[in-house]
Amino acid sequence: MTISRPTTGAMNQLPDEVVAQANDAYWNSDAGVNRLAKAFDLSKGALYDIIAALPAGLPCPQGDGELVYTNRTARERGFVSCATCGFADEASLVRSRLEEADAASMAAAPPPAAPGTARKLEALLVVSVLAGLAAGFLLSGVLRRRGDT
Repeated sequence: MTISRPTTGAMNQLPDEVVAQANDAYWNSDAGVNRLAKAFDLSKGALYDIIAALPAGLPCPQGDGELVYTNRTARERGFVSCATCGFADEASLVRSRLEEADAASMAAAPPPAAPGTARKLEALLVVSVLAGLAAGFLLSGVLRRRGDT
């Protein structure tokens, strides 16, 4: 899981290691915000300032952004948002819409060629050309004989 570092207020004054530890503790524990703030010797506001959004692993359906959980409550409720365009919705709904769109695009796309299909087509083309040449020579021989008689 990659959490991007926010660039606000109190965070700029703290070492990267503290910011990383606070984010890890926030996202990967059940410890309350008051307890975490006390453990890192921060106010609640300063703690919230250094908490980075957690990537949800979903692209934004309305733009180029990535959907994130802005806090633990949003993650628990499955609510994602996009910082780029402001889109927000339930992760399960976004996931099913993306799966439906993928299924529709797969249905519209031609099926992938079977392995070796190109080689088989080349062989068929060569055989067809050779058969055409043989038929042409045979036909020209028959026509010459008829012309000689």
